[in-house]
Amino acid sequence: MSEVTESLRTQCHAWMRGRFEGVYTNRHGAIIVPFEKTVVFVEVTDAFPDKGRVNVRAPVLVDLGLTPDVTRHVAVNGGNFLFGALSFFAEGEVDAATLEFDYSLFGETVNETVLDAAVRLVAGSATKIQGELRPRFGGRSIHE
Repeated sequence: MSEVTESLRTQCHAWMRGRFEGVYTNRHGAIIVPFEKTVVFVEVTDAFPDKGRVNVRAPVLVDLGLTPDVTRHVAVNGGNFLFGALSFFAEGEVDAATLEFDYSLFGETVNETVLDAAVRLVAGSATKIQGELRPRFGGRSIHE
């Protein structure tokens, strides 16, 4: 991780600790911001040299079966948001995945207000989408 990116990650962590309770860093270096029905992962990466990228994502449903209906829904509707998009995260060749709501920020545009808004919007969107999709497709909350 570059010096610029590490500095940005440290600053993002301080901002989140100042605004939310229970914030911590996991073993992969992601900043975890807990909410009632989900958690938000804030990950600072070297995606853009000397600027960094801040990826803000939250699990919508975990252990979601990768059925034709759910994959079609995400393929057709996953980008139909004014803010963010749906994506799947799976490790290896499995028949289940985590459905996430994601948003990325250019590191140079991030300040405390922008990051706070992004984290709250991602958490709120993930929670709303969870309520809409769980009855149709199954899966579970990350807290279950």
